Amino acid sequence: MHWKELLPVDTLQIEAFGLLHDYDRNVLTLLYQPLIGAGAYSLYMTMWSAHEQQDSLVTKMTHHHLLLMMRWDTKKLLEERRKLEGIGLLKTFLKNGEDPRHFTYELQPPLTPDRFFNDGVLNIYLFNRLGRNRYQDLKKYFSVEKPDLSEYKDMTASFNEVYDSLHPSEMTTSYEEEDDVREIASRNDNKGLVFTSSEFDFDVMKQHISDMIVTEKMFTDSVKKTIERLAFVYKIEPYEMGRIVEQAAIHHDELSDDLLRKEVSSWFALENRGKVPALQYRRQPAALQEFHTKAPVTEEEKAAQRYEQMTPYDILQRAAEGGKPSEADMKLVERIMDEQKLTPGVMNVLLDFIIETQDKKLSKNYVEKFASHWARARVKTVREAMDLAIKELQQPKKKASPASRGKGSSSARKDKVPEWISDQKEPDMSHEERSEKQDQLKKMLSKYKK
Repeated sequence: MHWKELLPVDTLQIEAFGLLHDYDRNVLTLLYQPLIGAGAYSLYMTMWSAHEQQDSLVTKMTHHHLLLMMRWDTKKLLEERRKLEGIGLLKTFLKNGEDPRHFTYELQPPLTPDRFFNDGVLNIYLFNRLGRNRYQDLKKYFSVEKPDLSEYKDMTASFNEVYDSLHPSEMTTSYEEEDDVREIASRNDNKGLVFTSSEFDFDVMKQHISDMIVTEKMFTDSVKKTIERLAFVYKIEPYEMGRIVEQAAIHHDELSDDLLRKEVSSWFALENRGKVPALQYRRQPAALQEFHTKAPVTEEEKAAQRYEQMTPYDILQRAAEGGKPSEADMKLVERIMDEQKLTPGVMNVLLDFIIETQDKKLSKNYVEKFASHWARARVKTVREAMDLAIKELQQPKKKASPASRGKGSSSARKDKVPEWISDQKEPDMSHEERSEKQDQLKKMLSKYKK
């Protein structure tokens, strides 16, 4: 709920260390903007402009003033602010015990081009967004050709060769260091992307690695950090990462950040026909969330909110009763979302619908048929997907052939359905009509059964 996180009356101040140079603005425009979008880019530049003015009316104000400047609502401001936070361009601090709340926004400079193109995360997402040709053009634009100085002699004078210290008799004033709570303005280097506590299981990974090939000493802090980042970007399970790490060690007799990145990149390209990972929101986009700004009331609305807040991985994990979803299921979901362009929330409804109606089985044929149908219907929101699922179940069942009628028909198993479907109620229906509808909702689409 955005109104719980931020209100227009909440005050703010903008801080930064040093200045944003023209070269930095070039990096932000050409490298960062394709990833964060025009909204977050505009917010970042507006904050820097306000900070550089050093005007208390601008740098210390309410969020209402910032909203007027951006012509946004609070929900939009929060969404764009989080993009800046996630990509490492902004730190947000909330002062304890203040009413109204007081925020300090600390602007972070962008990474230098060399760090950006060697980041292992940002450069991959930029490649995906722009394509090979444009990516290579930008990389060339930010590159400089270093001269070969191997045949030259360094003739640079040292400090003490040029300058001399003064004799005490020549000093007119004494120098004394004074304590000052203020800091000298300096450039605050960007530390790069920050990842929260990793869910990557190193113990499981090591179980799939021979200690004769990969020794414990090879797992330096830097290597571990790189493995975690690569596992996140490429969505690699620990057992699969173990095979990749082992291959890297076999080929090179060592482990390093660069070797791991190259090995993972080759593996992913082979597995995914040359594609590269895309930067995606992990849950239903806020703009498509019905319950991002209001609280659910009915059971159906509560289910819709859960679908909006969960990821497809969460749905699969819940179906596995907390265990790890199978690799086949995850690849199926990723492929379907990529091919049919389904939003995470819609995919959640589809998965839950099929899993519950098919005895916890994720049938590839069912998923593909429903996904293509919903994609053609241009379903984008969770509520649209839920309404369509109900309509699908209300389709009249095909008449059974005389040969199929018999004593077994009365005892045929009734398919289960998601709880939010079985709880559907129509207040203007009679008891008989409601009972008939409930029976219909508990049956799977007969036209898809074989």
